[in-house]
Amino acid sequence: MGKPQIAVRIPPPLLAELNQYVERVGTSKTDVIVSAIAAYLGCAETVPLSQRMAELESKVAELESLVKTN
Repeated sequence: MGKPQIAVRIPPPLLAELNQYVERVGTSKTDVIVSAIAAYLGCAETVPLSQRMAELESKVAELESLVKTN
């Protein structure tokens, strides 16, 4: 059985921010949203380790690009 799906409505400006973030970092909307919900609920350890590692790698890459431009 696959993972359950939910549908949410978000304001257009928030969706634009999400789209820009996933494009800049190179991750998926699902990964960002799952991580954000887990962090908000205080259960980040429930996010698969592979996903957490991918997010850390993306954040490091983003920081490296910011450092290079400054």
